[in-house]
Amino acid sequence: MLNLLFLILIYAPSSWFTLAREYYDIKKSGQELLLCRKCGADVADSYYLFSKHSPGVKKSDIQNLFGQQNVTVQTLMNPFGIKFDIVTAKKARCLNVGPSQGADSWFPGYTWKICTCPHCGQHLGWTFERADKTTLNKEKDNVTLFHGLILNNILGENFTDSLIMMPKMYKM
Repeated sequence: MLNLLFLILIYAPSSWFTLAREYYDIKKSGQELLLCRKCGADVADSYYLFSKHSPGVKKSDIQNLFGQQNVTVQTLMNPFGIKFDIVTAKKARCLNVGPSQGADSWFPGYTWKICTCPHCGQHLGWTFERADKTTLNKEKDNVTLFHGLILNNILGENFTDSLIMMPKMYKM
């Protein structure tokens, strides 16, 4: 049995240990993982949240979310009149669905694809990619790809931890 454990540790992919180290670094720096509200899979890290203003914004608000100060929450409306509160992130674990769409983009100069949870397929938001990368150096933000995550479809890891209560007799 001990030999089997030793062999597993020797031949285990180094990514297992890298993921564990990254998780520890996230906890140490006070960041928070963003989880899919439907299945609980981690889909983003609050470290990568940033403000990307949309000219089509109906309402914009600054909030303290996911362990971050001054997170921009934008209310945007699609052509069917459905409103979405979104936050923007430079990196997210998304399964992009369908071809890139240029029409009705909330961010001019960017195409979009639907972004779903890679684990359960829940609609998390959209992935936006710059349509013309030749003008990248002329722009002030230099962002070629980012994600607009629907606030109602994600949860903060710390919130979910607060829902799980341990009986007093087990607390140390």
